[in-house]
Order: sequence, then C-alpha cells, then structure tokens
Amino acid sequence: MMTEKTDWRRLYWWSFGVRFLVGLAGWMLTQYTAVPFLEDARYYEERASEVAQDWQAGESSPWLASAVTEGHRPWLIVILLAGCYFLAGGARVTPLALFIYCLITAWAPVLTYRIGLQLGVPRRGAKLAGWLVALSPAFAFWAGALYKEGLILVVLNLAVYHLLVLQERWRPWSLLILLACIPVMFALRFYLAILLGLVFVLGLLLGRSRNQKAGPDVLIRQVGLAACFIVALIAVGFTDRAGALLPADLEEGLATMERSRHDLSGAPSGYLQDQNISTPEQAATFFPLGLGYFLTVPWPWQIGSFRQNLAIPETAMWILLYPLVLLGMREGLRRNFQGTLLILVTTLAIASFYALWIANIGTAYRLRVQVWVLWAVFAGWGWSVLQGWQPAAGKQGGAAAGLRRGSGTQQLTLPVRQEV
Repeated sequence: MMTEKTDWRRLYWWSFGVRFLVGLAGWMLTQYTAVPFLEDARYYEERASEVAQDWQAGESSPWLASAVTEGHRPWLIVILLAGCYFLAGGARVTPLALFIYCLITAWAPVLTYRIGLQLGVPRRGAKLAGWLVALSPAFAFWAGALYKEGLILVVLNLAVYHLLVLQERWRPWSLLILLACIPVMFALRFYLAILLGLVFVLGLLLGRSRNQKAGPDVLIRQVGLAACFIVALIAVGFTDRAGALLPADLEEGLATMERSRHDLSGAPSGYLQDQNISTPEQAATFFPLGLGYFLTVPWPWQIGSFRQNLAIPETAMWILLYPLVLLGMREGLRRNFQGTLLILVTTLAIASFYALWIANIGTAYRLRVQVWVLWAVFAGWGWSVLQGWQPAAGKQGGAAAGLRRGSGTQQLTLPVRQEV
C-alpha cells in the first residue's frame, strides 16, 4: 500500500535525477558550445573559484566580505560552490557542485506535496502538485543549473510549510526553522526576505485550531508567535539591515524600480518599454498590465531566441492550468481559509512586486517559478475538485477531513471518494 513516505521519496529522487541531468546538460552546452545556458551560474562559479583560492591560501575573501556587508549580492550560493571547490583542493569541480546542489534543490517538490497535505488537499491532488514542480522544465532548469532560484524555492516552500503548521499549533522547531529561512532568503534575494518577513507576520496572526473552533486561546497563541518572530528578527539585526537597504520613501523606491525596469525592457526580449512607473499614479495604472505580462509571457507568437522559444510551450501549459488554480483557490478558501489566505498573500505580494519591476520575458520566466511553486498546490486541489477526490475519512491535512462551512455552522460530511 502506497504511503506518504513512499510518495515523497519518489518525488525526491525523480526531482533530483531530472535536475541533475538538466543542470549537467546545461553546463556542458555552455562549456563546450556557443549556447549560453548558464550565464549567471558561470558568474557564481567564477566568484566561488576566487573565494576557494583565497581559502586555500589561508586568507579571507575580499569579495565575500564585501558581499556580506553590502547585503544585496547572492553570497550564499557562492559559499556553497566555494565549499565544493575548497574540498576539491581548489579545482573547479562543477559537476560535483551540481550534484550536491541538486541534492538540496530536489526537496522543493517534496515540500510542495507536504504543503498540500498540511493545507487539506487530497493526497492524490498533493501528489499532482508535487509532480508538477518535480517535472516542469522551468523548475528543473532553474533548480538544476546552479541558479539561486533553486535554493529560493526550497526556502520559500520550507517557510510556508512551517507557517501552516504554526497556524494550528505551537511548535518551537517550526518557529526556529521559519526564523532561519529569513536570513537565508536575505543572502539570496534580499528584497524577498524583506517582503516576506512582513507577510509572514500576517500569516502567524491568522491562527486556526485543528477542530475548526477558534477561540481566545488561538488568538493569544498566534499573537505570542508573531511577537516572538518580530523580537527575534530585531535581535539578530534583520530590521536594521533591511532598513539600510530600503529606499527612503515610495517615490524613491518607484524611481529605482523604473530605472531597473527600463534597463530590462531594452533587451531584445524586453516588453512595455514605453511605460513609466516613477510615480504612485503611474505605477497603479501600469500594475494590471504588468501583472498580466508577468504571468503569461512568452506568448506563442513571441518567437525569439532559442531559450525564449523553449519557454513558450511550458508557459502555455501553465496558462491552461490557471482555471484549475482558481478553482483550487476557491476550494481552499472554503476549507482552510487561513492557510489559503497565507499562500494567496505570499504569492500575490511576490507577483505584484515583479509586475512593477520585470519587463523582460526571460527574467519573468525565471522569477515566475516563485509563484508557480505555490500555485501548483491549488492546481492539484482544483483537479481534485473536478475528480471528486476527498481526504480520507478521519485524516488531518491541516484541516479536518470533510469539514465544510455553511451558513455559519460546520458540518461533517462523508467523502465523495476515499483516498487509498
């Protein structure tokens, strides 16, 4: 009989195999042909080699010290690669680094599966969500080719999973993991750490009890958790570091985003170059258009570079999945409102930021996986609704099995079809 442990083991090893093969193929094409698959990854590789050489000489790395101090360069992935090179005596053993990196990034679909179960998605729907993340080319490439998105997906999923746990019960281990995710994210993409730090406080306040009967004790528990989270972030200096990197006001932030957006839109795969978001009014007007582009490009007729053309079929597939995602969101709000709201706020915050900033098809395709990795949960739930799948009787998936909301009361209903 298949068990959840069997599910995630299969997800993990398939995920690892696909990521490692894709990453190795991308590295070999970049190394021995004119196909530049790993441009950013090559930069990390070069910096890591420099750091490893400094370590071999018994010296500290000036680049690493500067990156950690400034706080806006992805020094964590450089440290991981430098560690591999250092252990190999300074040699740039990139295939070995890829192998180790994929052992880490392969956890993303497993965590997507666990998030689905914790949220209340039927097991087969959660498996579908996990397989989407395991096998979709965007996840396999960005997580297997030494890009920092692979680590970001793992950290993001890990944080959301433990937030869902903390919405239902006090668990010190989950709180510690959640706290650790913020500085790790800061070392990968600092703006995500700042953005998600605020979202996670809201998520902690959205408490619920496992028997669906929220009371004063739930409110007290969640306020205490949120307070612990905030105090810990202040104690480790996160708020000071974030404050130093944030713009002085909204206008300065929008002006900075507009400069970056304009640079991105000037590339051959850029879009909406004639738009401007330098003022709040312009940003508000641009936002729906920017969000639509971010979630849907490249379109089938946007034939461009070899890499851009490869992204067209998968993007079309995900666009076709969006109705399932919306159906899953509706079911989630009905069955586990607090947990679903947490994921919606998290993904909408990420998508909204990128909608204003991104104006390049390749960058949109790369960063969009941060949204898709959590929307895959709702795609699996939407498919479960269409198939009539329900959690097994008596099974807890974050929400009690079969609990439904209706006219101010909660009723226990028999599942349409039991999970095996």
